[in-house]
Amino acid sequence: MKKFIVKIVIFILPILVIAAGLELALRRIPNIYKHKNDYLSAHAGEIETLILGSSHTFYGIDPQFLDSDAFNLSHPSQTLDIDYLLLKKYGGKMSSLKTLVVPVSVFTLYGRLGTGVAKWRMNNYALYYDIKTSNKLGQWFEILARKFQFNAEVAFDYYVRGEEELSCSDLGWGTAYRPEDAKDLVVSGDDAAKRHCDYDFRSRQYEDIFRENVETLRKIVSWSEARSVHVVLLLMPAYETYRTSANLDREILDITIDTSKEVAEEYDNCSYLNLYECDRFEMKDYYDADHLNHDGVEKMSKMLDAYIRNQYRSEF
Repeated sequence: MKKFIVKIVIFILPILVIAAGLELALRRIPNIYKHKNDYLSAHAGEIETLILGSSHTFYGIDPQFLDSDAFNLSHPSQTLDIDYLLLKKYGGKMSSLKTLVVPVSVFTLYGRLGTGVAKWRMNNYALYYDIKTSNKLGQWFEILARKFQFNAEVAFDYYVRGEEELSCSDLGWGTAYRPEDAKDLVVSGDDAAKRHCDYDFRSRQYEDIFRENVETLRKIVSWSEARSVHVVLLLMPAYETYRTSANLDREILDITIDTSKEVAEEYDNCSYLNLYECDRFEMKDYYDADHLNHDGVEKMSKMLDAYIRNQYRSEF
């Protein structure tokens, strides 16, 4: 029996050593989650405008173009429940906070990161923000979030090839969507609309998610109201090929817009800014049909800044 146990240990030990080494190596690689946590740990008290949300704001709003001290705390695929967890964790340290920007896109009220196709991102919030996102042990390990081959390639690219592009600015804006890399706006419009609306939003599951998200949105606004912080509910611009795509469910869009307006009307500290069809944005401003490129980002950020400086009154 002892010999059998020894053989098992001899077999397992190298695997554990390799796994532990890969885990440590992956955690040392710079990433946007670690960067943003480090920034907030050092500068939370200076932030006057905080931007939450998903890829639409991560790639779409650059804090450097805002007159206030701003920071972009959004991430690709980030949903309202995660926004609220981040706000509760860091908001108490933001003694200068005056404005909170919360995007409400077509998919926002029907999505939860933990149940979507990008749920592998959940472990980043546990590892780098120390926010418990589930009861699963795997949330605390990089190597359990994705396949071994993917993790090995990431480690190889960083440690062997020397690739270490962070893909976000010091202030948290996603820098990857350059104009020269723009996607086909027709294809990307149909693809994005299908991805955002390809579910039965009338089902019991999505009705429950919708109610939970609306309640979370109200919690965010209420949290802000108690601290005299104004909340801007923002619908980001989209190119016409996305807006007119046959894959886009107009009922979902209408419900999202109507609900955003209702929440904004319920609270004195909340306003709604709808730039979805804003004609100031041209083809050259888009990376793909529902994301802005660097040129569009500067325009969008300056418009948001003007809206804030005009005390949340739109002149667009």
